[in-house]
Amino acid sequence: MRRLKFISNVRPFLPVIIGLSLGFSISIVRMPILNEDCVFVSEEHIDRKLNSIPGAKIKFHPENGLPKKDREYAPAVYDSLEDFEPRIITDPELKPKANKKKIVRTRYISTELGIREKLVSAVITSSDTYLSMAVAMNKTFSHHMQKVIFFNGESVANDKAPTAPGMTLVTHPDDNPVRILSLTLKYLHLKFKSEYDWFFITTDSTYAQADRVNHIVDHISINRRLYLGKPMSYNDKLGVVNYCSIKSGFIISRLLLLDLAMQLDACSEDGSQASLSPDKWLGRCIKRATSGAVECVDEEEAIFYHTFNMENSNLNFEVETTPEFEEAVTVSGVNSPQMMFQLHKKYSQLEIDKAYKEIGEIQDEIKSLVPKLPEGERELSWPIGINPSFKPTNRWDIIVWDYFTEDYTLTCPAGEVPKCDLTGVDKLDIQNILQIALDRLNEKYNPQGLILEKRKLINGYRRFDPQRGMEYILDLLLTVIMENENQEIELSHRVNMLRPLSQVEIIPMPYVTESAKVHIILPLTKQERVYFEAFMDKYAKVCLNNDENVALNIVFVYDPETAQRIHQDDIFAEQKQLLQSYEARYKKDGKEGKLIPWVSIKTEVPSQLKTMDIVAKKYPTESLFLLTSVAANMNTNFLNRCRMNAIPGWQVFFPIPFSQYNPQIIFQKQNGQVPEQIDIKPSNGHFDLYSFDEVCFYNSDYMASRTKMAATVSAEDRQLSDLVDTLEVYDIMIKYSQLHVFRAVEPQLTRRYVHRNCNKRNGQEIFDRCERSNAEGLASRTQLAMELFPENKEPSKT
Repeated sequence: MRRLKFISNVRPFLPVIIGLSLGFSISIVRMPILNEDCVFVSEEHIDRKLNSIPGAKIKFHPENGLPKKDREYAPAVYDSLEDFEPRIITDPELKPKANKKKIVRTRYISTELGIREKLVSAVITSSDTYLSMAVAMNKTFSHHMQKVIFFNGESVANDKAPTAPGMTLVTHPDDNPVRILSLTLKYLHLKFKSEYDWFFITTDSTYAQADRVNHIVDHISINRRLYLGKPMSYNDKLGVVNYCSIKSGFIISRLLLLDLAMQLDACSEDGSQASLSPDKWLGRCIKRATSGAVECVDEEEAIFYHTFNMENSNLNFEVETTPEFEEAVTVSGVNSPQMMFQLHKKYSQLEIDKAYKEIGEIQDEIKSLVPKLPEGERELSWPIGINPSFKPTNRWDIIVWDYFTEDYTLTCPAGEVPKCDLTGVDKLDIQNILQIALDRLNEKYNPQGLILEKRKLINGYRRFDPQRGMEYILDLLLTVIMENENQEIELSHRVNMLRPLSQVEIIPMPYVTESAKVHIILPLTKQERVYFEAFMDKYAKVCLNNDENVALNIVFVYDPETAQRIHQDDIFAEQKQLLQSYEARYKKDGKEGKLIPWVSIKTEVPSQLKTMDIVAKKYPTESLFLLTSVAANMNTNFLNRCRMNAIPGWQVFFPIPFSQYNPQIIFQKQNGQVPEQIDIKPSNGHFDLYSFDEVCFYNSDYMASRTKMAATVSAEDRQLSDLVDTLEVYDIMIKYSQLHVFRAVEPQLTRRYVHRNCNKRNGQEIFDRCERSNAEGLASRTQLAMELFPENKEPSKT
């Protein structure tokens, strides 16, 4: 019984056991008894193998590796050794040299990778047409292009060339047309051979469709020698010369310009070319420089360069529909600025119509794909192709609609009043959207014989959706005029409109580094003395202990009463004594001047401008300032943000700090123990939109704004001293400078809770901001509600 039971248990595994047995048996049978190919690898064996190579007598040393002259034989020897043990072969010549120069990295990634810009345009003009035709071409062409330069030629005896604002003019010391073109090509080669891939050359009597020129260079490979334009030819002693007409403009590639630059002098000195026109001369020179390999073409990679000539054409811009005209990249023979502007209007309308047609085709394609979508996702958003409306996840994410009419709105600045008049850009926005709504309604219903006129706006609503743009809902009272029946009726109609977000552009910014020294300016008033010790403790930990490239300057602000008693009872005596202790602790031997200098000012109304007017005179114009408050926590990352976001002559930085709520309210459960680190959480604080106490800017930008402010105020016969008290640095940068004012949330800048001292003498606007900051800086709505209703803090146990 036991045997039968054992056999029944083993039977399922018999095929596996038999298979393994057969496998082992076959492998043993096929295995040779002696493997004569196996060798014992040793140093002597390797030496014998290496010495067997003809002409090679070497000794293998694992420690030193092979001699350099014989290393090329080693791979073949090692490959024949099956059991060779890998070793690292070192070469003393590959070790870094002690006097090797440090690698200098380029400023931009594009420079290091060799990435160039796309296109630079050169326009040949003259002194007679520069202020007329060239200006007209600049207005219709330059704002679409990366770089446009105008070139003309003058004899040495002539007066200085005329100038026009917003245009770059290069004047050559020669008035010969061929020499002008030759010098222009030399200039392009010298200045832009390493920066641009394509060069577009034309005259100021040619209208150029900028978008189509850009389209051409965007769709052609840069690794070829290309001479693209309107092909023409003439007979020469070199044979038939094909050239591109300069009146129709032409495009040459960077590679062709590099070859051409080496032959320009020789081509210019050739006396046989003196009677040629500039474009014929260039075609001959290109044929000479490339040995006839490159000639003018009007098509490359299925991209066509269409042109149209106006000289022999009586063209009506409004009704012209020929393909030759509508598809033209350039139009030659333009004889007046008015004609240039008319052409620009016509081609702009053609591009708009083309864009609307493409939008319609894309919308039709989206509609055709809807039935193929999964169930539950077949609902189309309006407008078709635009992101759907934002869907809030909770009640705090709801985007509120703003109510308005043609005269007023219920969304007022700072919310101090329930109703205020529409002014400025808000009023222009409402007027513009009403006119657009009326135009769209008439476009829709005019074919039906109806004319719509607006009587009034009954109700208006708008909101900004960050995924879509500005949305509008308009309730309009309209008058409908029926042309066929000569009667009018009134009706109300609701219109939904969307001003979508346009294409986002990256603004080119000047290069800055994180090496600039930051001069921290801290004004300290009587009410802020109690927070000074905490500020200095944080500053010492972040800056002094780490040798940060910063310098702190304290400004003690006295009022007239405390200033009179400064020798008997200095209210800042403790703070000055604290500075002395830091001086003794951190100042290095041999270092001149104070470690933390300070100055005192006396004023009845403290303000940022009064502080900076005193400090700015003590520093060079290239100094970078960080005007801060005693509540700010110094942070290395924020100091670097200050260095990167403040750009001299270009941008000032106004960070929005994360301000801590009142610790007595939010830390009650911790028995009033306030943590040293302020964590960015909704229960700990908020980003204070009304705080402008911290700002990064350069002294030169501040001085320029203050100078312009003084000139403007004196021209308006106002008192500058009264205006200084009612403005902050943010105000003068907005009103009296052309700088970019960068205002953004800054998570690296945190502020301890400080109750602000608001003064009505600083002006109503600054006072309102101060009061609003104090009100919103107490605690969150939930925390304030718990303070008002403490009985609801804990759930009832009964």
